[in-house]
Amino acid sequence: MDPFAISKADDATQLSLVASMDLRAADPLLHSFHEIMAQGGKVVIDAAAVDRLSTPCVQILVSAVQHMEQHGIPFVIRSPSDAFVTAFDDLGLFSYLMKWPVQT
Repeated sequence: MDPFAISKADDATQLSLVASMDLRAADPLLHSFHEIMAQGGKVVIDAAAVDRLSTPCVQILVSAVQHMEQHGIPFVIRSPSDAFVTAFDDLGLFSYLMKWPVQT
């Protein structure tokens, strides 16, 4: 699997999610979150390309967001795809997702 694209601009670090966020993407996703949170500043999670989002990846996203909320790290979900939103809805987490800041 190709690594996630991480880019830094101004005071924000962007993590661009890949199209297939399946089980193989879970471990690299976790390592990517560790990397970007260590850099400090705002975290932008670009979810526009997501075509498939597995339960393990949702769990990692939820855990990362909880960590950012607990540590005062600002974040935003940018352009969540229909598949991204549907995965949360299918798992009964839609209301949780709707509490996150979203940028379209």
